[in-house]
Amino acid sequence: MIKMFENMFFLTVWFNFYSILLMHPVYVSVTNMDVDAQKGSIVMSVRIFTDDLETILHNKYNVDGWIGTSHEHRDCRRLLREYVNERFYVVVNNGEKLSLLTDSITIVEDATWFYMKGTSKKNIRRVEINNRLLTDFFAKQTNLVMIGTGREVKPFKLDRKNYTIDLSF
Repeated sequence: MIKMFENMFFLTVWFNFYSILLMHPVYVSVTNMDVDAQKGSIVMSVRIFTDDLETILHNKYNVDGWIGTSHEHRDCRRLLREYVNERFYVVVNNGEKLSLLTDSITIVEDATWFYMKGTSKKNIRRVEINNRLLTDFFAKQTNLVMIGTGREVKPFKLDRKNYTIDLSF
């Protein structure tokens, strides 16, 4: 009876261990964007898992970032802003690429939040969003984008192959 219990325990532990190893991690970012077409402004937040950003820092910039800790690399925040601006951009009215300014970068538990804004020289009639965040390192990356226009919120799911949104107002 004890031997049977030991075998069941071993099989349970073995199954749980290999189940964990075989699971695929989830790679996702979430962007909330508010577009004020009349004022020509866009305000947004981008949430990315901190460990994914640390992978980017290590693999792309050869920097161990340790984001949000006392061991954070001195160039970490600058490199993160550079990466986000390279892989995420907004074009309005058929050609004006908005300069997205990062108001702040905040770490909350396991996520890093980028708070950004941009202003157009004119009213916004059309917006094109290009979001390729993390798709250069994670093949299964999904970037969720929620766009609020004052009247409604439109959800979009982007990935490595489908990374643009084109909206008219």
